[in-house]
Amino acid sequence: MATTSKVGYLGKVSLGANKVMGIGNWSMDGMSRAEIDDTEFGDDSTKYVLGIKDGGTISFSGNHKPGDTTGQIALENAYDAAAELTDLRFYIDETSYYVPCQTTGYLHPGMTTGANTAVSSVIITSRPISYDKGGLGQVSFTARVNGDMVLV
Repeated sequence: MATTSKVGYLGKVSLGANKVMGIGNWSMDGMSRAEIDDTEFGDDSTKYVLGIKDGGTISFSGNHKPGDTTGQIALENAYDAAAELTDLRFYIDETSYYVPCQTTGYLHPGMTTGANTAVSSVIITSRPISYDKGGLGQVSFTARVNGDMVLV
């Protein structure tokens, strides 16, 4: 089966159906699974079993658009309200995106059995804005993942 790389300019961030204007990059980081020491007396090397997953964080940034009421301002309002978002989407092309999982039986592309995920969300944890006389105003957001992000 041939696979193709995705080009970055096809990406975007949306809150539900509303594109977040001005955003020019996003990244997912810190996803991990706990490693639990299962070593016992008499073992001559360390043994581990895998534990629970940590969804990590998602960062996205770009040009500040203070008139984007359904995108950037809605995210600022979610930050102020400490709201859990379930429809924040991170696109890799025109139709495929990562989103907090909303079912316990999600199948990642290529999987044949359930992934046993949980209903998930993201929470905006920071939203710095900066301006410099030599450029456009910038905004960045960081979101903490509660659960799993899944590819749709």
